[in-house]
Amino acid sequence: MRLLFFIKLALCLVCCIPAFAQNNNSDNQFKKTLKEVLDDIQKKYGVKIKYDEKAVKDKWVSYADWRYRNDVDETLRNVLSIFDMKVKKEQEKVYKLSDFEYYRWQPQEGWAELDRIAAQYNNLHEWEVRKEQLRDCIKEQLQLSALPAQPTLKPVLTTVRKFKGYTVQNIALEILPGVWINGSLYKPEKYKGKIPVILNPDGHWQDHRYRADCQLRCAALARMGAMAISYDLFAWGESMLQFKYEDHRRSLAMTIQALGAIRILDYLLAQKDADKERVAITGGSGGGSHTVLMAAIDERIKISAPVVSLSSYFYGGCPCESGMDIFSCSGRTNNVEIAAMAAPNPQLVISDGGDWTDKMPEHDFPYLQKMYSWYNKKDNVENVHLPAEKHDFGINKRTAVYRFMAKHLQLNIGAIQNANGYIDESAITIEPKEALYVFGNNGEKLPAHAVKGFENLEKLFYTEVEKAKAGQRYKIGLIDLMLLKRQKLSAITLTAELKADGVEVDMGGLGNSPTFDNQLAVDSISTKFLQTAKENKVEIFSLAMTGYYAQAFCTRPEYKQSIADCITTMQQMGVKHAFLPLGVQCDLKKEPGLRAAVVERLKVAGKMAEDAGVVIGIETALSAKEEVQLLKEIGSPAIKIYFNFSNPLKEGRDLLSELKILGRDRISMIHATNKDSVLLQDDKELNLYQVKQTLDNMGWSGWLVIERSREAARARETKYNYGANTAYLKKIFQR
Repeated sequence: MRLLFFIKLALCLVCCIPAFAQNNNSDNQFKKTLKEVLDDIQKKYGVKIKYDEKAVKDKWVSYADWRYRNDVDETLRNVLSIFDMKVKKEQEKVYKLSDFEYYRWQPQEGWAELDRIAAQYNNLHEWEVRKEQLRDCIKEQLQLSALPAQPTLKPVLTTVRKFKGYTVQNIALEILPGVWINGSLYKPEKYKGKIPVILNPDGHWQDHRYRADCQLRCAALARMGAMAISYDLFAWGESMLQFKYEDHRRSLAMTIQALGAIRILDYLLAQKDADKERVAITGGSGGGSHTVLMAAIDERIKISAPVVSLSSYFYGGCPCESGMDIFSCSGRTNNVEIAAMAAPNPQLVISDGGDWTDKMPEHDFPYLQKMYSWYNKKDNVENVHLPAEKHDFGINKRTAVYRFMAKHLQLNIGAIQNANGYIDESAITIEPKEALYVFGNNGEKLPAHAVKGFENLEKLFYTEVEKAKAGQRYKIGLIDLMLLKRQKLSAITLTAELKADGVEVDMGGLGNSPTFDNQLAVDSISTKFLQTAKENKVEIFSLAMTGYYAQAFCTRPEYKQSIADCITTMQQMGVKHAFLPLGVQCDLKKEPGLRAAVVERLKVAGKMAEDAGVVIGIETALSAKEEVQLLKEIGSPAIKIYFNFSNPLKEGRDLLSELKILGRDRISMIHATNKDSVLLQDDKELNLYQVKQTLDNMGWSGWLVIERSREAARARETKYNYGANTAYLKKIFQR
């Protein structure tokens, strides 16, 4: 009996040990499975939570009981936030589990964010500065600052189909080698001269551009007198011949769709019958987000009509709308501010009561009106709000688009009206989707070199972008000395931050020493500079001998050593250009007697540069005609002019004529600067659009280097001044 008692006691103790060990405590972080917690919440608060078992599988909640509060909604937030999950309240005491929706905010949160954004500018000038910064940043985030080369403008076309008052022809454009964007082009049956162009992207509705309402819209616009093109989203429609449906939810989809729209405009606006001054875009849902984006970044678009998409508290629920980090631009932005970038061009915003546009008239639209009023064009932005309607592109929405386009594109709306003046689409033929295919019913006509698979597309895209950057005709450079970072690695990282293409690095001070105080002569330091430049995708394009601004190149006996040291460093770092200012003491305009000494020394420097395969750019105070003569006397192809806009302008000479006189082969680089009191974009003496046209005609290519041109009131704000000037030069010379 005693033995039996001890056996039972031992079994009891054994059984108790695991039970005791399973108790929750701080050692195991009071863990419970997510399923346990959700089931417990349902019992505790008397609610129902719908969820998929797969969504909660293998998920554990640490400190589970400590997350409970008296309020069920707060408890659910505490529990689910660690998994980036949330619940949607379907009805009283009924919830549905879903992933956290980063793109969907509460209206009051979205409004507060829009107010914060709008507080950053108080007049048209400040807004225009921000708008340019936003445009450049958005293009940068889309990876479209340097557009990949256009494979060919020759499209794949099907035969033209004729209907009552309009025609349809399917079209595919190669936007990258082996990658097509596909669509259908609708035109009036009969027309003369140039006609408007209207892009028609669409959202994520079933059948997309094959749907009846999309065909109705494009055909109606064509009957009114425009060419209207509908086109596939990436990895939708015929794009699925090359890519999978799930590829559409990759962030790069946003970029590929934007590139596709740019290519469509490139092609259509090159046609003889296209009116380049009457270009519009309208799309619904995700196509509406795409409409807002394209109207903001492509200034060829003059009119826009986003439908059931625009909201300050909705950023776009698909990566094709919000996958790239455009909303981080300029201290964060949102879709309503991006829509304001279209101002003062006419814009129609269509909203309804059945989606995230339900409160458009209350806060977002008044903001747009305010922005348009700064241009004295408040009436150019309109809102048609349909509170009883839901998320679609139905007849009332199409009617609003027709009337808006007719008004601003001078189209004939009578072509689609009945005797009572109502919109009548009954004459339009709805084709089966197979009729809208470009590459055949089964894709059998897809070219053999077509790229297939997202991984191949991604590799191709980034390869083409790098080629475009490397082949950019004009590159924008900054100067470490002007950035107050002489021979500092931070000059490189700041250059990258300001979106410039490269940086000119100084050789260091000269003083009374025989050569420059050059840290780059140390292998480990120059290697670090090159490594940092590579990591930041910044080119070190020039070395500057600015020590000769104050010292006399024309009289110093040991000048050869300094030139040799610069050239040696250039070879070590793979730099092809150097800057040599003649400075104050060797100003040939004020001291013409020094000319012989200057010529003699530059002949020596030129021979050294020739032998090393590099170029030295000199800056003088002479006129272009006098510089041509100086270069002839020097007689070295390795000595060229480092042209400075400010030199002819302050002397009253014609800048464009000076450039032409010097010619393409005598200019090494250009100091793109003038007065050090205004930004380049505000400089009334400097028409950079004309400068670009002149340089284009000359066939010159190279570095435009920002020296000063700071805003007087903000002269100490390095990032502001050089960021603004960089953005402005890129806008003009790299668009």
